[in-house]
Formats: sequence, C-alpha cells, structure tokens
Amino acid sequence: MNIELQWEISVPDGLTDVEALLERVAGACFSTEGIENAAFAVRITDDEGIRELNRTMRNIDSATDVLSFPTVQFPTGRTAKDCPKRLRREYDPYLGKVNLGDCVINLSRAMQQAEEYGHPLTRELAYLTAHSAFHLMGYDHMEEEEKKVMREMEEKALGSLGITRIDYDALFAKACEAMKNAYCPYSKFQVGACILAEDGRTFEGCNFENASYPAGICAERCAAGNAIVHGVRRFAAIAVVGSTAVAWPCGICRQVLREFSDESLPVIVGQFGKGYTVRTLGELLPEGLRPEDLGVTV
Repeated sequence: MNIELQWEISVPDGLTDVEALLERVAGACFSTEGIENAAFAVRITDDEGIRELNRTMRNIDSATDVLSFPTVQFPTGRTAKDCPKRLRREYDPYLGKVNLGDCVINLSRAMQQAEEYGHPLTRELAYLTAHSAFHLMGYDHMEEEEKKVMREMEEKALGSLGITRIDYDALFAKACEAMKNAYCPYSKFQVGACILAEDGRTFEGCNFENASYPAGICAERCAAGNAIVHGVRRFAAIAVVGSTAVAWPCGICRQVLREFSDESLPVIVGQFGKGYTVRTLGELLPEGLRPEDLGVTV
C-alpha cells in the first residue's frame, strides 16, 4: 500500500478506480526518487474543506488545489533519497512503512482545472498527487531552479505510467486525416481515429463497411489493430472524429479500448470542422470487463 485514500465528500458518478490510479502514481514517485517502503495519506475534499484546513494550519483564508503536510523535515538542498535515517524515524507500525505525511486534494478545483486544461479529471488527480508526493519528499518550487527540478521529477514519474501531456489538437487532426480514407458506401458516414501509444507513437484507423453489414469495422478498432500489429499493448489516448456528426465509440469499441488501457484513458471525440470533447474511458464504460478480472496482466 503506497497511499491511504480517504474521501471526505461523495465520490462523483463515473469516477472509478481512483485509488488504484493514485497507488500507481505514488509508487512511480517513490521509484523515481529512489526510496522504498514509504506511504502517505491522500484526503479528497472540496473548496470549503481545504479552505478551512488552509486557514487553520497555514493562516491563509482561501481555497487551493492541493496541500501537503510532510512528517519529515529535510535539510536544505536534500530530499528523501539523501536522508534514510530521517525516513526510518517516521516508520509507522500501522502502515508497516515510513509515513511521509498527508496530501489533501480539492476535488472542486481539480475538476475546474481539468476542464480548463482540456484533460480528464483522473489526469489532474494524478498530477496533484505526484506534486504533493514530491513535496512530501523534500522538493519545492519557490525558486525557479527548484521548480524546474521538481517539475522534471513529476513528469518523469507520471511519464513512466504513460500519463503525459497529450496534444489533443494534434491527435484530433490525425484522426481527421484518417477519416478521409474511410470506406463507407452504405452509410456515407466517415469516421477516423488516432490512437496514441504509451511510447509516443500514433496509429490511425478509419471505418470500412461491407455488403454484409456486420462485417464492417469501426475506425477505433481499425486503429487498435494497426497499433497491436506494431507491438503496442498500452494506449495513452484516442481521438475519434465523424464526418457529419460526433462519433462516440460503440460499446464493442469501448470494451476493446479497455483491454489496452485503464479507465483514465482520454477519449477525444468530435465532428469534423466543429471541435471536440474529452471524456475518460471510465466515464464511457464505467463497469467494463478488465483483463485483470480474468487474472491477465497486459
């Protein structure tokens, strides 16, 4: 257990597997720092909850997106990996690990920022957790050089999980190009898709129909097949565009995407020439059958 998750507010509908995601994020942060046998608490609250905590603990009467309360005070210029003795002093028998402290996330602000930045809420929660984890390990961003180092550590940890800054515009543009090759003499509805693999490569696909209607293939599965034949087993994002309407993935395509990603997968969907919307796969398929449900790791 890398984190102890506590919800102080109701869990929003469609937000699933948050604990598993944040467990992975914390583990990646510890690995990037080079420490083991550590953990911290993650509390998720709202504007009022974090404002009260900020006022009580820091004498700042305002809401923010995340607060960090470390148990270890590191010497200037040193972080967790440099101070094994200090870490050992914070061993918590209840956790069976070193207790690094508390991370408090404001879900209201996280939702606002996710919408502002155009990425899924799970991506924002992952970033805020990583940001707090490095604070708890002695990093700061008061000075420009400190900020640069901390940001590099955050991006390295998140990047190891395939959680990267995704250029939605570029992916959507590639999907639009792929759409032009669609074979759809029956429906006349062209669809294009572009999958971003965790290693940064992109793979396009388009829908192609058949006189025997069920033999047709959706653009999403065409793109997935293109990626799979090139050895890809983990997807980082997918963009889908329809020629005359928004082309939300069908149920089969959603299940196929779930085979090679988790619920945080950004699904970028729109209509040609009219922009796009971003949802997570978890929002589109909240209870999909997962490989791990059958004891398989992809």
